[in-house]
Amino acid sequence: MSLQKRFQRSLLKSGCIPSGSRVLVAVSGGLDSVALLTLLHQLAVPLQVYLEAAHLDHSLRPESRDDARFVTELCAGLGVHLTLERLDIAEMARQRKSNLEETARDVRRDFLLKTAQVRGCHLVALGHHADDQSETFLLRLLRGSRVTGLAGMRTTNGSIVRPLLPFSRQELLDYVQSEDLAWREDLSNLDQSFTRNRIRHQLLPALTEFNPNIRTQLVGLCEQMQQDETFWSDLVARELPKYGQWRGDEYVLNRNGLLALPRALTGRLVRAALAEVRGDLRGITAAHTADIMTLLNEGGPQRALNLPGAWVARRYEVLLLRREAPATVAPFNCELTSAGDYCLSENRTLSVTQEESPLGESCSVVDFSALSLSFPLHVRSCKPGDRFRPSGMKGTKKLQDLFVDLKLTREERQNALVLVKDNEILWVVGMRRSEEQRPLPGEQVLRFEVKTRIDS
Repeated sequence: MSLQKRFQRSLLKSGCIPSGSRVLVAVSGGLDSVALLTLLHQLAVPLQVYLEAAHLDHSLRPESRDDARFVTELCAGLGVHLTLERLDIAEMARQRKSNLEETARDVRRDFLLKTAQVRGCHLVALGHHADDQSETFLLRLLRGSRVTGLAGMRTTNGSIVRPLLPFSRQELLDYVQSEDLAWREDLSNLDQSFTRNRIRHQLLPALTEFNPNIRTQLVGLCEQMQQDETFWSDLVARELPKYGQWRGDEYVLNRNGLLALPRALTGRLVRAALAEVRGDLRGITAAHTADIMTLLNEGGPQRALNLPGAWVARRYEVLLLRREAPATVAPFNCELTSAGDYCLSENRTLSVTQEESPLGESCSVVDFSALSLSFPLHVRSCKPGDRFRPSGMKGTKKLQDLFVDLKLTREERQNALVLVKDNEILWVVGMRRSEEQRPLPGEQVLRFEVKTRIDS
């Protein structure tokens, strides 16, 4: 059976290019992309798909302009609209302080997705084949990727499709030769300073001596791992809301809940939460995940990690994830000169009133004797070494010890305020009052009440 027929069957089986799709084909001019564009062009009418092409000149080789001319002529001959762009990838890599391979990959992806959007194409078709899949598996294995990465490239990944994944490079070579098609050779593919090229030209041939079918078996292993990953992905999507939720600009995970789960699931939930915060997991390695798992299992109750594009902290029985560490809180000091309302923060106000007699107190409302307590008073941030005499106690206590008892996070401690008179702490605002200045029954009082505005 011809490759064209097998390709058509593969498309129908995978469903990666549905009938009626508008497809943007990435065409470098190499063997793979020439084969892909030609196969899709031959099947465009029976499959009822509309084709366009895109080519990005990376300006990395003297021959790149010739590649662009070749692709222009190829598309003109097929009657396929071509979007052509030229960028200085080397300069962009220097500006980004990134390596050439990563920059080229990221810029190329952005170019293709942007072009597809501008041209109204639903899908972007790439020319990766089975040999690329086996190389990718080995490359990621050598770099210590997790199972998710080892599963390799998928035939369909969002709007990106790889219809040639089931076929080997030799099959594509036989096809283009039988069709008498020309293509461009990228001499950089022979440059063995690149790890992927060493895998292609050294490692895979060596492995083939042990197992002639190694490429086929690696591709089959990737397919099996992708099936497993689909199961895990669905499970994580269902389970994550049970253990994590957004609280303002931070994502909060229930530590005890996670520790009760199998470690394999816990690790995946942690990574999913990290992706929720960062937007993706690019730059996050298995070592980073291991650091978070150590923090979750063994870390002290106030430890934190700075990761690429994220900040993760254990705060007693929760794990906090943010895009960046919380800003340092500036010292707060507010003078209270009379009864009235005073702003403590964006959503907290302190109301001070004079009342005829004391009422029942709570964490947010306290009364002090109006006869012995006079203005001015101050509300300020806590200071190292601060002590006070908690209600019901004879001796004094360090605020630090109170915060430990209340299991306050480091951020909550930074935001804690105290009401003071002549440097004597009367009230840890919203938490605990002092025994000082307690009013007698029926005595006039100064009432202090913290009011919190809850944004809808």
